[in-house]
Amino acid sequence: MTTSTRTTLLRWQAEVVDQLLAGDVSVAAFVPDSRLNGVLTGLSERGVPLRSLTREEECVAYAAGQRIAGKRPVVLLQSSGLGNALNALGTLAVPYRLGIPLIISMRGTLGETNPSQIPIGRATAPMLGSLGIQTFSLRSSDDAASMTESVLNMAYQAGETSGLLLEPELGGQRERR
Repeated sequence: MTTSTRTTLLRWQAEVVDQLLAGDVSVAAFVPDSRLNGVLTGLSERGVPLRSLTREEECVAYAAGQRIAGKRPVVLLQSSGLGNALNALGTLAVPYRLGIPLIISMRGTLGETNPSQIPIGRATAPMLGSLGIQTFSLRSSDDAASMTESVLNMAYQAGETSGLLLEPELGGQRERR
């Protein structure tokens, strides 16, 4: 991040923001989640418009419209809301090769204490995989830049929707205790 950024971000958050900016992301559609706050703040402070929506499938539909219009959106959501987005992903983003990058804050994995989060957390990668969407688990700040860049390239260059899974080891809320 440049020194003009007012908010102090965790290293992985700064790396993700920098790569989203380097990838010319034009707008971020999201459903609020505490782990995503740093990324969203960093994007906002650098002039990227944010579109807060109430349901995850709305984020996918909004991003699809942006891609059709030639823009470069990113969708940010929590894994617990992924089920809501599956129809939009499977009937719009994937078959029409819109290439929407997904950044997914993981719940229901390492150290989770809320039993209602565990089934979807366990099923996130397999559910996306069943639609042909590749996912990549980010566990270390050391990999944040390269993995974010790769997910963006897969989406924007190859036309393949893909997901970056933000694992609890990163910190930034909902981390293991």
